[in-house]
This record gives sequence, C-alpha cells and structure tokens, in this order.
Amino acid sequence: MKSYKVPYSADDMTPKGRIGRIKKRSLKSPSSQAEGLPHIFALPIAVYLQNTNAGVLVSDEKHRFIWGNDVFMEYFNTGNGYDGNIINKSFRGMIEFITPYVTDAAAFELKMKELKKRKKPFFGWEMVFRDGHIREVSYIPVYDEGRFAGSIWQIVDVTRHRVWQEELKRTDEKYRVILDNLNAALCETDLEGNITKVYESFCRLSGYTEDELIGRNITDMFVPEENREYARNLRRYRVEKKVALLYDMEIVLKDGSRKWVLASSGNIYDREGNAVGGVGIHMDMTPQKILQQELEAARQAAEDAQRAQKEFLANMSHEIRTPLNAIIGMAHLLEETNPDEEQKEYIKILKHSSGILHGLITDILDISRIEAGKQEVNAREFDLRELVQSMKHTFQLKLGQRPVKVTVDIDKRIDTLLIGDDMILNQILMNLLGNAEKFTKEGEIAIRASLEDIQGNALWLRFSVCDTGIGIQKDKLELIFQNYKQAEKDIRERYGGTGLGLAIAKQLVELQGGKISVQEGGEYSTCFSFTLPFTDTGKPVQPDAASDLESRHARFNFGQSRVLVVEDNQMNLKYVISLLEKYHVDYQLATNGPDALYFLDSRQYDLVLMDIRIPGMDGFELARKIREDESKPNVATPVIATTAAAMPSTVTLARNIGITDILTKPYTPDQLLQVLNKYLNEDETEIIMEVQNISGYEFHPGLDVRYLNTLYESNIGYAIDLFEIFVMTIREEMGKLETVARDHDWEQLKFQVHKIKPNFSMVGLTWITQKMEGLEAYLRKAVELEKLPAMLEDITKEVNQHFPVIEEELQKMYEFVKAGQ
Repeated sequence: MKSYKVPYSADDMTPKGRIGRIKKRSLKSPSSQAEGLPHIFALPIAVYLQNTNAGVLVSDEKHRFIWGNDVFMEYFNTGNGYDGNIINKSFRGMIEFITPYVTDAAAFELKMKELKKRKKPFFGWEMVFRDGHIREVSYIPVYDEGRFAGSIWQIVDVTRHRVWQEELKRTDEKYRVILDNLNAALCETDLEGNITKVYESFCRLSGYTEDELIGRNITDMFVPEENREYARNLRRYRVEKKVALLYDMEIVLKDGSRKWVLASSGNIYDREGNAVGGVGIHMDMTPQKILQQELEAARQAAEDAQRAQKEFLANMSHEIRTPLNAIIGMAHLLEETNPDEEQKEYIKILKHSSGILHGLITDILDISRIEAGKQEVNAREFDLRELVQSMKHTFQLKLGQRPVKVTVDIDKRIDTLLIGDDMILNQILMNLLGNAEKFTKEGEIAIRASLEDIQGNALWLRFSVCDTGIGIQKDKLELIFQNYKQAEKDIRERYGGTGLGLAIAKQLVELQGGKISVQEGGEYSTCFSFTLPFTDTGKPVQPDAASDLESRHARFNFGQSRVLVVEDNQMNLKYVISLLEKYHVDYQLATNGPDALYFLDSRQYDLVLMDIRIPGMDGFELARKIREDESKPNVATPVIATTAAAMPSTVTLARNIGITDILTKPYTPDQLLQVLNKYLNEDETEIIMEVQNISGYEFHPGLDVRYLNTLYESNIGYAIDLFEIFVMTIREEMGKLETVARDHDWEQLKFQVHKIKPNFSMVGLTWITQKMEGLEAYLRKAVELEKLPAMLEDITKEVNQHFPVIEEELQKMYEFVKAGQ
C-alpha cells in the first residue's frame, strides 16, 4: 500500500521508526506483559495503519500531520494526482487545506481545535463534504508512558450507510403518515400478544395513549371476555401455521364502548425465519356492521313473511286438494251410474271445473316449491325423441276433435341418449304446450328441438313451442313470465288460468342455467324458445325407439294411473323408475317415510309401491297410517310392499296391517309388470312384457349367469344402468358399513345391511347377498355379535375381489351395445 509521510529516515515506518517506537513501547510495557496479552499485540501499529479500509492520518506530539494512507489520500483525489503538500502540514495548515472541502467550515475548525486542546478520544464526529459524502471521524490520542506522543485520526466514509438510514427513515415516516391518516389502526405484538409498538391511528381508535398500551396484552385489553379464548386460538393458529388471517371481531374501547373491526394479522419473522411476533391492521367497520345487521334483520323479516305466505298457500292448497280429490273421484263414479243427458251435462261441467281447480292448486304448489329453493335437478339418462313423441301423443289425445295438429321436428344430429333432468324438461314443455293448447282453437302447435352448440361432451339444445293461436302484443311479451300475470286483463275471464304456468317454466329453465324468450309474429302467432345444457352419453338411440312409440302406447296402457314409489336405495330406484317409465306409468317419488306420508295425505294414488325398510318411518308403520283414517284419500289404495326377506311371519304381519301384496326383491321386470297389470289395468287383459332382445351376449362366468339372465332377460340396456350405479356407489356404501361397525352401532348397521343387500344380486354376486343375509340374521337376533367383524371383513374382501370383474363386465356391455348399433 502506498503511503505519504514527512521525509524522515528510511526506518521511520519500521518497528524501530518513530511510529513503530511509539507502538512498540506501548505494547511492551510491563503492565501489558503482566496482563498476558496475546503475542499479536506485539506487532507494529504500522501494519494496521497501512492495511485498514478506513482513511488514516497520523500527527506527532506537535500536532503536525506526518503520515496518511491511500484511503485518506483518495478522499482528496481530484484526478490530477497528489502534490504531496497534504503531508508535513501544521495543525493550522491541515485545517486550511480541508476547509474548502466541507460544508460547515466554522464548525469544522472549532471541532478540530477542541480535540487538540482536550487530547481525549472522540468517536462519531460526522463531517459533511461539499461533494455530498459523509465521513465519520474518530480521534485517538497516543501516549508513551504518560507523555503525549501524537494522534491517530480515522476517517470512514459512511455516506451509503447514512443514505440508507435516511431512506429507511423517510419510508418509515411515509407509511406512518399513511397509516395514521387512514382508517387503519396498526400495532405490533410479541408471540404472547403483548403490544410492542403502536401507531397514532391505533391510539385514536382505542382511546389509549402509547404509554398506556406498550407492554399490555392486546387480547386482555380489547377483546370481550366471552371471545378471548377464540382470539387466543386465532393467534396460536396464525403463529403455528405461518398464515395471515382476515376476520371481523367486536372490541371494547377505553371508554367501555364497543366497535366492530375488520382485522388483518400476520407474523413478524427474524432472519432465520422464526416467528417473533405479529402485526395487525384494524379497520373500524362498525357502520358497515350495523348496516349489515339491519339488512339481515330486514331480509329475515322479508323471508319470514314470504315463508308464511308460501306456507299459507301450500297449506290452503293441501286443504283444498283433499276435498277436491273426493269431488273429482265422485264425479267419475257418478258418470258410471247411467245418468240421463241433463245429468251428463252437469257431470261434464263438474269435471271441467274441478280439473281447472286442480291445475290451479298444482301451479301454486309448484311455484312455492321452486321459490323456496326445494326444487332439485336430478340428472339421469333419457331418450329425448321418446320424451317428445310421448308428449305429442298426450296432447293430440287432449285436443280430441279440435282442428289442431301437433307436429314434431327434432334435429337429426341429436341421435344419442342424453343426461339431464328429463322430468323438469317434461314439465317445462308441458307448461308451454298447455299454454299453446289453451289459446289455439285451430291450426298447428309445433314442438322443435335443435342442436345449438357443442362444448366437449356438453350439448346446448334449443327447444321451441310455437302455435297459431291468438298471439301476444309486443309490449306484453315480457310481462307474461311474471307470477300471476297474464298478457291481457280479460284473458283470465275468457280462457282461465292462474298466470303461473309460464312463470314456472321460466324459473325451471333458469334453474338449470338456461334462458327462455318469446317472439311474436312470423309463421306462428307465438313462439316460446329456451336453451338447456345436456351431457352427451355417446350411446346411440335405438333406431326403432321413436317409430315404435305408438305401438308401445297401445300395448302398455295403464290409463291415467299414478303410482307413489317409496324407496331410498339408489340402485332399486333406478331400476323401478326405468321400468315405470318404460311402461309409461305416471309416478311420484319419496325417499323416506315422512315425505311419503305427506304425499299420501295430499293426493290420491292408484298404487303405492314401497320398501318395508325406509328412513324416518318403518314401512309397516306407514301402512298403518294409510289404513287408519278413512277420511284420507288413500285409505283404499293398493299398497305393494317390496322386501328382500319375504318370510312367512313378514307376509302375515303385512296382510294383517293392510298391505295388499308382497313383491320380493330383487324382482324381474316381468314380475313388476304383472303387479301393475293386476292393480292398474282396467280391462284386466294379460300384458306380455316387451324386451329389448340383444341376443348372443354372455355374462362373465364368474358371476351368477343364470340369475342375471333371468333378471334382465337379455335386456342389456337395463343391465348397464344397474351395473353403472353399483360401480359408482358400492365403495361408499361399504365404507358406511365399516364405519357403523367400528362404532358398534348395531341398529344402524342392520339398517345399512338391509339397504344394500339386494345390490349384489343385481350384478350377479348372489353369494354375497346370501352372506349379507347371514350377517343381518345375527344383527336381528342380537346374539354372537363378536362374530360380526370377521363376517364383515370376509364380505369386504369378496367385494374388493370381484369389483374389477364388475367394472370389466360393464365395459364389455358398453362395447357389445355399441357394436350392435
């Protein structure tokens, strides 16, 4: 390192030189040796002075500056080199040399004279230079055996450090001002919630001063006692999980008043990433909370009023429906008593009026259920062409001799089975067709379905119901979708109706994400259009499905019969509903006893098909309630019980309480058809079940092939439906079995075993059904329950072993049907 010095002898900077002698004598003093200092302290001071990163000047005992290192000289490098006149300057000469470089010359000179006079160490003197640099000076006088021997001046450039400090200070001040002027009270705490730092905004919010807050626990000070444990758990969760939290909380202020704050809190971490505290921002949201509470109270009051209105309408509808059913029934019976022509006319008017009243009550119940959010969308596989053709047939019969034809136009690209809620689609179309039929005296009613968009396997279909009726004025087009609204004032007087049919259709369309609109003019007087999404199964529709619909109507004719199905097992439901729809039987579904009783008290059915074991109410109990009150509409309705255990004692008990017949699970389509024919077919002619015969298919030899052939009679379409449900549900159902078994809830286990027991037979695992029957027998007798875990484990093992076989069989059936197309 280059150095600058007065021209002494060549050894002046060695241990024998002037500076070296000062250092050597200082370190080699007896006191130093006595202290046992390390040998490194015996090195000459010149080594440090020449190699330090700080600027260093050395002055002698006369305060003459005799030496400086490169770092110091660089402070005064103007690019023209050094002329050497900075060394060997007197104290006064050094002051005059440096004065032009500093911003405050007078203060510089005063401080230098003070240091010279006092001859005591001084650290941290900051000098600001005109070029913007800040240098910190440390003054160290050197004594040799008590005699002043000179001084060492250390000058360190701290400009960057001071700039950082100032920037940090300005940033801190900026954010402090922002936080103090925002509605955001900020404070910091340690891990226990003790306040370590607060801002003015927090003091304003709380009413406390900073001195009153520091060191106090934020939870104990501000959180109401009933919520403190919750607040501590929140802080513990935030620290342990290392997550930021956002929550609202009520706090207590200094004056005892309460406010609601929206709090956002997070952890403060040290350099090692350990949480050392927390910081929280609290925003006063009391006005918003009060407004929210007022709105909630108003909403609740409105909902209560609306609910009371709906309940009143629903209750009145039910009260009216009960005698109405009797009126309709008596009118039909009266018609069969050979009345004269005048009496026939009266009966005709009676039937017509009661029909209108029945439709009104049905509409009120529908709209109440939809607005109450109780209308569910249940997607399932269906044939759109068959649904529309069936509807056409129904309305063509309803029109009778009226000169109105019903036409159907379905896009040829819609040639596969769809997945969607066909029941809701049916109701929408029925409401629109009912509206068209009411206002069309002659001409045409057209039903159209077209493919509007394809998104993956999702199909958006557009349906249109158009008619050549009286039409609707353009300024009334949107009005007709409102509840209880009709296009013209005299519509109700001239045509009747509740004004609910189109409102129901609109809400059912929007429930499924679609849109409905109406256009007036053009080829038709009125045309209603709506779009709905469906899932494309990729399964082709049977080519003869639509063309053969009329013959199927003719062969399976159960009149206007309506059946109540009481069943909660998903596989059984799919099975029986598929069969009822195949035979064109109008049905109502209940999945528990209370719902079934509600339906039975509300309207008359022609047949009740119920499982003996149903949630909420035993089937026997439900049968007793049906039969005990002669004023109820279904006291004489045939009740068919379905059970997997038709023991003699069960049959006897069923007969005694009024159950009409027993259908043993699992039953074949033919067995169900015989029951329907027996109790619903008015002419009591024998009906032979129509079967989709796909010859040549062979079930897996590892399954009960004989039983499957008997059950499905080669109808692979139904077999696919039941196998699909088994694959989708059986693991979940087995999981429920294991859960209730672990809990030793034997009664619930017995119910669950009974519920899923028939499912195995439907996919050809008949021996597992038998094992389930054995398990159920132990549960029924409540003996040797210690055997149940082993039995259940054996059944679970069997299910897991054969589950892949069922999956493969399902895939094989898909391929077989596809190949047959």
